[in-house]
Amino acid sequence: MTGGSLLRVSAAAARRLLPVSSAQKTYCRSVSQLKRFYKSVSVAGTSGCYEVNLDHRKLKTPMGNILQIPSYPLALAVAEEWRAVRDIVVPGFMHLTGLSYTVVDNPDRLSKWDMVDNLLEFLPTDTVLFADENSEQFSAVQEENWWPILQWFKKRYDVSIEPSTDIVPAVVSDEALGKLRRYILSYNHWAVAGILYGTEALKSLILTLAATERQITARDAVKLSRLESDFQAQHWGRVEWGHDMDQRDMEARFAAALFFIHLNTSDQRKIMKKDAAHDFRA
Repeated sequence: MTGGSLLRVSAAAARRLLPVSSAQKTYCRSVSQLKRFYKSVSVAGTSGCYEVNLDHRKLKTPMGNILQIPSYPLALAVAEEWRAVRDIVVPGFMHLTGLSYTVVDNPDRLSKWDMVDNLLEFLPTDTVLFADENSEQFSAVQEENWWPILQWFKKRYDVSIEPSTDIVPAVVSDEALGKLRRYILSYNHWAVAGILYGTEALKSLILTLAATERQITARDAVKLSRLESDFQAQHWGRVEWGHDMDQRDMEARFAAALFFIHLNTSDQRKIMKKDAAHDFRA
């Protein structure tokens, strides 16, 4: 295959296989699978702009943009997703690539401020902000599992917020929203995109920030977000394969979001120093 043909195949594969986005959702198209069409994967670039190469051809997004990543650790992780492909490219498993595509293409032209506004819209209906006073058993489960996280959240961000006891969303003051907005805006654009994706997965900004600040693990965050559904399943039974598949899918998506956040806020200098003598290829 010639170089020009390979480049066209790479761009076409990206458009066919990898994520498209709406204002608050990242997802992959349901398409036929594609065989691995490249032999090697490498990362190239300079400080603040790194590219993933497939057979020395730049990886492009579904909208035809060159995938330029500001974080060297993230560029290595995206390259690893492509390197790990054996025979068939499965876009649903390439979460970091998908998130990177969404940030670069940004089809809805969302600024960092827009994403933070979307995040704060989750808070009044956050999974953790609903107190069930009708069931003594579940109320005890909430007290043991959710309320310690909520107390940490209130203390960490110096906000006053209480869970709702009925179907009405929790009341969140403008002061609390202002404090949280300033904190989240301290992250860079890419990291905020990861926070948004994680919050969408769990339906909880509180749990996402707790995991981001390493108060809980990704698996624990998912478990806490499913507390009510798992409680109901224990009492009314569960469809084994259905519940298990949903949980594993959520764990994968949220773990990827968390990894995405950390890769965009890590100390790149340490990683680059360790990798200075190693040309990442596969």
